[in-house]
Amino acid sequence: MKKQINQAVTQMDQVTQENAALVEEAAAAASSLQEQASGLSQVVSVFRLDQEQVTQLAPRQRTAAAKPFNRHASPQQPPKAMPAIAGPAGQLATAGGSWETF
Repeated sequence: MKKQINQAVTQMDQVTQENAALVEEAAAAASSLQEQASGLSQVVSVFRLDQEQVTQLAPRQRTAAAKPFNRHASPQQPPKAMPAIAGPAGQLATAGGSWETF
């Protein structure tokens, strides 16, 4: 009987150590994802949407937040960013021709 108790305690200790290692890995992965999300946010911050696209996008975001995620649903296409056209130093123009200084 004592041998079985020792084996059970040893097994629980091993499982506890494995769980602790998994928690550390998950914490490291979460930190890495947070850094990547921050970097991605900075990278995409250079894109601008015109007011019409923002108005069209806002209702979709509200309804998407209210619906549960369905991995089998077909993805919705995000609004297309307008391509930038090189212009005078420090300025970009959208395909519509309006210039913005950065």
